Amino acid sequence: MLPDNDMQKNLVWAGGILYLAGLLFCVFFIAEHDIKMSTVKGFVQDIEDQESWASGGNSLRRLAFISCAASGILGLILGRGKRFSWNFPMVLLAIYLCWTGASVVWSIDPGATMRRYIVMMFCVVGCIGFTRLLTMEQVLVATIITVFGWLFVGLAAEIAFGSFLPHTGDHRFAGTVHPNLQAANLSMLSIAAFTMAALRPKLSWLFYGIMAFAFLFLLLTKCRTATGVLPVSLMFVWIATQPVKNVALGSLVGFWVFSTLVFAFLVTGFDPIAEYSDVLLLGRGEETGSSLTGRLPLWNQLSGYIVSRPLHGFGFGAFWTPRHIYDVAIGQEWVISEAHSSYVDTTLQTGLIGAILMVAVAVSTLLYAMVSYRRTREPEFMFIIGGVVFCIFRGFTESGLSGPGGFTSPLFLVMSAHAWNAHRRSDMSSSAEDPVSEPNPSYSSGVSHE
Repeated sequence: MLPDNDMQKNLVWAGGILYLAGLLFCVFFIAEHDIKMSTVKGFVQDIEDQESWASGGNSLRRLAFISCAASGILGLILGRGKRFSWNFPMVLLAIYLCWTGASVVWSIDPGATMRRYIVMMFCVVGCIGFTRLLTMEQVLVATIITVFGWLFVGLAAEIAFGSFLPHTGDHRFAGTVHPNLQAANLSMLSIAAFTMAALRPKLSWLFYGIMAFAFLFLLLTKCRTATGVLPVSLMFVWIATQPVKNVALGSLVGFWVFSTLVFAFLVTGFDPIAEYSDVLLLGRGEETGSSLTGRLPLWNQLSGYIVSRPLHGFGFGAFWTPRHIYDVAIGQEWVISEAHSSYVDTTLQTGLIGAILMVAVAVSTLLYAMVSYRRTREPEFMFIIGGVVFCIFRGFTESGLSGPGGFTSPLFLVMSAHAWNAHRRSDMSSSAEDPVSEPNPSYSSGVSHE
């Protein structure tokens, strides 16, 4: 039986996880989810709904983000004894936030820019403040609980509306969000579970089971980008966390296997692309062509807007006005309110300067996490590595990286939690001779294991 003080610590530890999970679930469910999404034809709102969304916010949505900021302020007040340790990625992120805020000066819709910037800053304050009370591990567990909650609510909604039809060829699992966003959430869940399996080896069977369950529904979303990028992200985590000799050996073995398969295909005349194209394209081969499912014509049209304001853009969150939504919809013959590329969207909103800053934040965060893992061997950095790689590659064909979102928030939460706790373990492995040695036993996640 645990002593009273250990039991109290464990209850506080679990309570922090449940509160954060509940907060994330409610805030982003209100902001991004629609209980009837699976019944919407093509998962696309009509142009009137899109224009209504662009014209203003939702009172309940604003209240949700205000509660997020309030929780952050409460965390800043209660979390005494910790100081924030600035690192290079956080400095670049602060510069990026300042630039997006400054864009209200030249925005074509200052009201929209101000509203969306306030929402983003509410999320930032919430993350920085609340993670003052939490460890990186608590954030990872809260992420798993949150996304699982969205998944089960979405599954229940599809079953209730009769839209859960995985046996049909055209079914895409959406739940309560667009399948592409559902896929991103499930991918982040998989990376978090993969990290927790390394952090808690005795429970690895549980977390690998969670990964398998999430991957099953990821396949049901039929989102090619997320399904293809997730294995790349996990492979990158493995490469970044292994000794050089293991990476070299694995690369040689992989090259040998790949070369052998290619040689066998050439000899036998078997073409796996032609034979299994429908499987490789997740049953969406009819949508695939040289235009990347309509993205290239869209980017070509949007490039004209970028040229008109190349350096500073149209203002954060201000480009997709009702007028621009209408003009783009007429030009592309389909309703759209995003560029289907985080880099194009960011350039439209904050110009090349904003896009360069965003890329700098992502790349510096990745490098920082890789170096930090080599120095400390803390498994939580595996989540940052995998999550950033996922966001970088997904950003080429999907939007959502430049602002607050359900699947990007865990990354910022973990980075914030690390910044609050970094000074307590900055010298953990300074005396270690091997940078890829066993995890440092002095690291404590903040919960008793007795």
